[in-house]
This record gives sequence, C-alpha cells and structure tokens, in this order.
Amino acid sequence: MKAARTIAAFTVAVFAAVALSIATRSDGATSNRERRFYSARAGVGLEAPPGWTLSAHTGYLNILCLLVHPSGSRISLAVDAAVTAQDAAALVEQSRPGLAAQGLEITGVAPGPRRGVVVDARVARGNQALRQLYLVRAVEGNPAWRQAIVLTLTTTPADLAAAGGALDWVIARLDLQAPVRLDDKHDHPDGGG
Repeated sequence: MKAARTIAAFTVAVFAAVALSIATRSDGATSNRERRFYSARAGVGLEAPPGWTLSAHTGYLNILCLLVHPSGSRISLAVDAAVTAQDAAALVEQSRPGLAAQGLEITGVAPGPRRGVVVDARVARGNQALRQLYLVRAVEGNPAWRQAIVLTLTTTPADLAAAGGALDWVIARLDLQAPVRLDDKHDHPDGGG
C-alpha cells in the first residue's frame, strides 16, 4: 500500500512537471553561474544549455528545477527517494498508466544513456511532444535504497530535434553524487553550522 502511494506521488510529480513545462513561459539571458543547479540532499545536479534559463522555483516537492527556453521548450528534473522499481524499465512500466491517464500517448520506448530508458510521447490535446529519461540508481546506506530520476523535455513536435539536442546536452552533464541523507546531516553541517 505504501509503495502504491509512493509511486502515485512520484507519478503526480512527473505529470506536474509536464503541466508546468506546458504552462509557463520565460525569456532572458543568464550567466554561466545562473545555469547550474545542484541538490546535495538528492545528490543530483545539472547545467542548463546555453540559451536556456534555470528556475529552481517549481512549486512541487519532487521537481527540483526547470530549464526554460525562449521558444517555450522546457526540461524538468524530478527526483524521488522512495522508489520501489528495481530499474528504469520497471519505473517506466509503473508510470505508463499515469501517463495514459494524463492524456499522453507513448510513441516510443528505448534504452537510454546511463542505463536509463527514454520514453517519447505526445500530448493528445495539444501540439506538444514529450521526451523523458528515466533513471533508477542504487544508493548505499543503512539501509540501502533506490532513487528515481526523471528528466522531462516538453516541446512542440517542430522543435523536438533542437530541444532534443539540449536534453542530450543536459544528460551528458548530469552530476550524480551520493545524496546527503537527512539522518546524516549532523555529519555534514551546512554553512549555518
């Protein structure tokens, strides 16, 4: 029962990323420093491609950041520390019913970089294309656990080739480190002490 709630919550976060990607627009140039994001708690970081803007204010707990292009394309980073899937393929299968419920038609599933799975989909009620990279990684600890990471690109079909290149750029620079667990924070004090 707890696993079903966790899967449902993460699935909602992924769909929120899709909705947020479709709904928001932003323009503006940024410096290189403003294009980097890292979460010590999740142990995940990325860098926005040139011409993309980084926003760490998504309004969703599992969506750590959003990359925005002036054309309207979006890339979101969702992370879940309570995943039950053994690997990326299993996570995709667990996510399929939720994707369908959100009106997404899966048009392709293929092995992806970093032992992940790439899912291509289209939004039936709009001119939107979706490409996601699903990753599941084992995290050492007592007890050991697994973490799900989903990068979601939302764009128009006409912009998919260019935006897909930007997603590839982000994947190549995805920084995966050991997460700082909440119960370990006394061993890793923050800047405040």
